[in-house]
Amino acid sequence: MNRDRVYFLDTYVAGRLYGDADLAWPHLRVGQRISLVREDDNEKDPGAIALHVRYGDETAKLGYVPLRKNQPLALLLDMGWGEAFEATISKLDPTATYDRQIGVTIRILRNNRYGKP
Repeated sequence: MNRDRVYFLDTYVAGRLYGDADLAWPHLRVGQRISLVREDDNEKDPGAIALHVRYGDETAKLGYVPLRKNQPLALLLDMGWGEAFEATISKLDPTATYDRQIGVTIRILRNNRYGKP
C-alpha cells in the first residue's frame, strides 16, 4: 500500500461538451495527471470542478467532476486544500458511452511538512 497517496474518489468526466476532450483525446494516456480547477462562478453548478489536462504546450478542459460527486471536494478546494489532491486519468475507453469514456481517480497526498511517521 502506498502511504504517500490515499484513495479519495473514482469518477468519470462529465460535461465533455463544455470542454476540449475530443481535441485532446489523441494525447491522453492512463496515468496522466489532471488539474482540478474550481469554477465557483459556474451558473449551472456552484460546486463545479473542471478537469484540465496538459499535453505539450497545450492545456485542455476535459469536462467536469460530476455534479453528484463534486460537493465534498469543492468544499475542500474552497478551503485552500487544492495542493492536497492528485488527479489522474484511470481509464480511456473509446467504445464506452460518451460519458463513460474517460475515468479519473483522485487521491489525497501526504503532507510531508512534518515528516513521515
